[in-house]
This record gives sequence, C-alpha cells and structure tokens, in this order.
Amino acid sequence: MKIVVLASGSRGNATYLEIGNTKVLIDCGLSFRQISQRLMQIGKTFDTLDYVFITHEHGDHISGLLTVQNRLNPQIFLSEGTYRNLPKRIVENLRIEKMHILSGAEPLFLDGFSVHAFPTYHDALEPLGFRFVEGGKKLIYMTDTGYFPMKDFPMIQNADCYIIESNHEPSLLLDSDRPWLLKKRILDDQGHLSNEDSADLIARVLGDQTSHIILAHLSEECNTPQEALTTYQAVFAHSGLESARYAIVCAQQDQPLDEVII
Repeated sequence: MKIVVLASGSRGNATYLEIGNTKVLIDCGLSFRQISQRLMQIGKTFDTLDYVFITHEHGDHISGLLTVQNRLNPQIFLSEGTYRNLPKRIVENLRIEKMHILSGAEPLFLDGFSVHAFPTYHDALEPLGFRFVEGGKKLIYMTDTGYFPMKDFPMIQNADCYIIESNHEPSLLLDSDRPWLLKKRILDDQGHLSNEDSADLIARVLGDQTSHIILAHLSEECNTPQEALTTYQAVFAHSGLESARYAIVCAQQDQPLDEVII
C-alpha cells in the first residue's frame, strides 16, 4: 500500500492511495488541478481513479468532488448522513449510480483489500474514519474528531500507519483572536483533537506493527509542527514509548508529503 497525503488542513484535505493497481482518494478538498500538480511533484499522474472515500461534508473535504467525478468518474463512498448534508449544487450534479452509502456495520471488500468505516465525532451529520487493510497491512485514517471512545479502540489498534488529527495546542487556541464560540467548538467533543489528546490516543492503540504516524489537520493559527511533535515525544515518553522508533511527521497544507509504503 502506497500512501501520499496531498494536503491536510482547514483549506483543503486529500490523501492518495495506491493499493495494488487500484487508485483511491480519501477526501477531495482540492481541485482536480491541484491534485494533479501535487501528484506530479512526486512523479505520479492523475489519469485514472477508482474510488473516493469521503469523511464528511465540510467544504475542505469535498470542494473538488464534482470536478474529480466529471473528469475521472470514480465510485464514491460516504455515509448516509454525509450524503444528505451535501450542498444542493453537488447533489444535483453527482452521478447517482456512482454513489454508495457506507453503514460501517461491515467491512467493504474491493479489489483485494478491505475498507471498514467507523464513526468519528465532529460537528457534521455522520462523519467517518476509515481502516484500510491489504495483505495484513493496515492504515487508519481519522481526522476531524473531538474524541474517540475506548470501546472502539479495537477497530484502530496496531495499524502499520496512522493518519491522525493533531489539530491544535490549547494554549495557542485560547490565546488566539478567534471568537470564543469558535474556540469552544474546537475544544468540544464534537470538535478537533488537541496535540496531547491525539498523542495519548495513539500511545494507547499503536502496536508492534506500527511504523508510521502522520499528524494531520494542524491548525495554521493555533499549532505548529514543532509543538505537535514535541507533545508527541513528551506523551510517548510518559507512556514508556520511544518516539524515535516511529516515523512521526506532520502533514502540510500546501505541499504533499513523501510517499509512505507499508
């Protein structure tokens, strides 16, 4: 499985996967042109696409969906709540026969790999995270969630690679000029994971297979890569884990990350 985070943040999100000969996007918050250009930066072309998986209906996750479907005609998977809450202009122009509702009750088997959707906790109608499994290799993708319950830990345990939200440093958020209602929304259980919450969650679920941890959806105003990485190191040390054992990197808003292969 090959993984490239093309963009991550409040101005657009998209992650590209190659699983065997199958090409997948998780979220489509960039234009077709931007996705193509970012893939070109790492020597890949965007001439075919098999599947798109949508986490939720916020604009930074769906803004390029119509154009991508019109150009490449992929199958699109999303929750019923996300579909119902899509903007009218998108719903009216999507090819309905290419839309598929994910319940999360059972894994979906596609082209030699499986995808299991699971609920996340965000101020959207029915947001999802995803577990991709191919040949024993596992990717967990989970952004835009205010918390994650212990009862669901088995779903995300011992992945080879985690793409996990590490949105903000609370002190930077509280000291920012953002309106109090926005601060409250971000800090809420239906908001975004802080650096410490993110690190604590991963410290509890990683395992012997885990090699890569990609910190995603960092706030440009209320976080920095250094803050996120320093917090991870501190939480891991407190948990008796050696952070140096893992490739921990921060996804960027304006540049793709190097390809990760698991």
